Amino acid sequence: MPESVAYTVMNKRLSLYIAILDINSLHSHEEIIPELLEQLAHSIKADRCVKHPIIVDKESRIILDGVHRVAALKKLRIKRVPVCLVDYNSPKIRVCRWYRTITGASNSEQIIVEVKKTGYIVKKVDELDENSIGVSATVAAVQFRNKTFLVNSPFKNLREAYNIIGHIEWHLRASGLTVKYETEEDAFQNLRAGRVDAVICTPSLSKQEIVKAAVSGQVFASKATRHVISARPMRLNVPLNFLRDKKRSLTEVNEELKHMFKKRRLKRVPPGGLLDGRRYEEELYIFEE
Repeated sequence: MPESVAYTVMNKRLSLYIAILDINSLHSHEEIIPELLEQLAHSIKADRCVKHPIIVDKESRIILDGVHRVAALKKLRIKRVPVCLVDYNSPKIRVCRWYRTITGASNSEQIIVEVKKTGYIVKKVDELDENSIGVSATVAAVQFRNKTFLVNSPFKNLREAYNIIGHIEWHLRASGLTVKYETEEDAFQNLRAGRVDAVICTPSLSKQEIVKAAVSGQVFASKATRHVISARPMRLNVPLNFLRDKKRSLTEVNEELKHMFKKRRLKRVPPGGLLDGRRYEEELYIFEE
């Protein structure tokens, strides 16, 4: 834990420790998407504050949620960042996946033809077994409404598997198709409803694999993980000028942040609630002005 914590939310599921940390003390486990980085940097600069804290493992300082926001803050030359420190070993933090949805195809054959053009082996199977993805040489699965294909290629580790998936994504976009990232549940709901043409099912990663990647600097491709945290604080609204000030120690800065929070009311929103048009699976603690 840092020497000083500005605020602690003692949730029955997961303790949340809010603090300001030096931005260079954090470790990423995923690559960034350049376009998203630019959008976030512009948005943060316009807001003149960091609205929500970066979710970070309190032991390893690995970023669980907020990789792009950290990169955007570095681009803006911000030296410190508000974080929510959690215990990554807690079973209340789950590692889920981002599935890729494909739209814009004239038929299913077009998608399979484009995937085959990447040089990987594509094999039709009777049914989807999500647990087989990332095992042996199975990189991913392409699921249509009424048929399933496996994409096979040798890989040494799941980092290589996600690099292959990234190559497939790039080729599909280059061929004129649209590829988006969605949760497993949303991806299959949209497939069943006919709103997407196909779903690329990706491998599941363990917490141990994520920690190893972050510590070694051998990060995964973007959108390899989706962390579901049972509770999270929102709307800290920490001013950028507050984070630029290097004259004061972290202890002094966290003490001032503590006084800022004393003037606010903490509102609890149960899981499934809406905030800024987005529905959250987690329980939210919103700092109201």
